[in-house]
Parts: sequence; C-alpha cells; structure tokens
Amino acid sequence: MQTFIFDAGPLITACKFEVDRQAVIDHLLAHCQIVVAESVRDEVVVAGARYADAQIAKERIDNGKISVLAPEFLPDLTGLIAPYKLGQGEQDSLLLVNDSSLQNPILVVDDHLAFLVSTRLGQSCYFLLDAIVELTRMANMDKDRALKLVTAIHARYPTAFVEHTRLLLLQR
Repeated sequence: MQTFIFDAGPLITACKFEVDRQAVIDHLLAHCQIVVAESVRDEVVVAGARYADAQIAKERIDNGKISVLAPEFLPDLTGLIAPYKLGQGEQDSLLLVNDSSLQNPILVVDDHLAFLVSTRLGQSCYFLLDAIVELTRMANMDKDRALKLVTAIHARYPTAFVEHTRLLLLQR
C-alpha cells in the first residue's frame, strides 16, 4: 500500500470536504497509508481545534488510521531546507520523506514552494489532486470515485489544476 506524507493543507482539505456523506480522507485511507509529522498534527488538530475538519483529523489520528511520526534530525538535509524559510510542518514533512521506517513515501503538499524544494531535493512530491490520480493508477481507486473527490475539493485549487486532473482521470 502506498504511503503518503500529508502536509497540513492537504490534510485539512481531505478532512473538510465530503463525497457520498463520507469525508474525502476516508476515501483516500481506503487506498493508501497516510502519515503526518507531529508538527502537522499540532497545526491541524491543536491549533485548529474549533474547526470540524480538525475533529475529523483528530479522530483518524486517535484511532490509528493516520500515523503521526517525529522526523529524524538530518543535519545535511535540514541545512538545505532551512534557507527556504518554510513553515515547521512543511520542513518536518520534507524530512519525513527520508524516514527509514517508511518505504518509498510520497509527499503531498499544497504549498508551491514546498513542492519546488521537494523536487529540488529529488523527492517524490504531489499535490493532493495528483495523489488522487495516482491512487486510480496504483491502488485501483475507481475513476468515478476519483472524479467525485476532485469535484468535492475543487474550491481549494485553481481551475486549470482541477480541469487538468479531470482530463488525466478521464484518459485512464
């Protein structure tokens, strides 16, 4: 099963929207493992506690459906990341990609700078829309379900990204 490391933005989005009266996060969890850094958990669950999406994330974390890990301190990698002045969650998520306990994890972000930094570091990185496309390819997520997920979260992304994603899914 593919492991995705979610930064705060994709986690919030996946917990905020629903398809068929079920949170998007639950549709994703049926096809992949999701891991978040402790700082991402704190940002979403603790700092955002008054929001419904924070409660959904907290429930999935508390019942073990979403794993929480502390990133290893890797001085060389930390030194490369630091000058970009990313938020703590993005930094820790970038570090988690190199966690030796995870097999071929893919980072999922919504921050363009974090995406660029990850790419420059040679890491696999997706936007949430791309992760949905990948799950239709790798994990046999039904294309119609994937299209519903994209429609549900479309408000969080530029129209061109959403339309491109729909085209990718329709080509499958």
